[in-house]
Amino acid sequence: MRVGADYYGYSGGPDVSDCIIIVIHFPRPRFPMRRIQIIGLVVAVVLVGATTVYFAIPSLLNGPSCGGGVYSAQISGQVSVDELGQPLYNLTFTRNGVQERGLYYGFMSASMSWIKANTPSTAVFMTWWDYGKEIVGCTGRSSIISNPSARFVSLGFTAKTTELDPEQSLIDVGTALFATNATLSHSIAARFGAGYLLITVEDGGEKAPYILRYLGLRPADYITSNSTAFSSLAWTTLGQQTMIYRLSAGETVPGFTQVYSDAYVKVYSIG
Repeated sequence: MRVGADYYGYSGGPDVSDCIIIVIHFPRPRFPMRRIQIIGLVVAVVLVGATTVYFAIPSLLNGPSCGGGVYSAQISGQVSVDELGQPLYNLTFTRNGVQERGLYYGFMSASMSWIKANTPSTAVFMTWWDYGKEIVGCTGRSSIISNPSARFVSLGFTAKTTELDPEQSLIDVGTALFATNATLSHSIAARFGAGYLLITVEDGGEKAPYILRYLGLRPADYITSNSTAFSSLAWTTLGQQTMIYRLSAGETVPGFTQVYSDAYVKVYSIG
């Protein structure tokens, strides 16, 4: 008996001469079973791979989505990490027919979603310029400043750029953050029509020394050591009187009501 395309058998008694040979022909499969299994496995792998590319790869190449908003903001691939070890992405959007570029801080993703869902579309934010582009591009809200000034660039605090904000606007926002008088901070916000203040742990951390120097103040008068994120132990007695310290430390400040907080960002309503 041979197992294969043809089946040979016999029927009859023990005398071989009386045997009747029976031949049964089975059609040969187009592909051996083993090859079919391999092809099926390959097809399955291709389908899984295609699904992965469709859903996963865009997020790796383009970064997280900030919802676009009224300016159809786009986030491109990760360019680096910030001092907190969090991802930084390129951010582009078009406002009033002009394309603007900035950075998208990965650690601000949750706060951007909250702002879109819980603040008026006409809201104006007072925040340091680093975060202005993200607020504008991802939420459609406004920020007093969203670019450095020419002098800020000339001091070497950031890379050269053609997108600049007025010198006085940066000074005013910096003064509001490091004022030791809450009334002064409140009046600066009112002058720009800002109803919200956004601060991050970097403002009271690694950004503090160069904002102070930009304002013409001596960092050593305010902070005792440099830290990546806000630390209550890194501030002098004078530094502990500033708005950025008091709000970062969770103190109650008249006229500023905390409406959002996570591990990296705090948002205050100014009223």
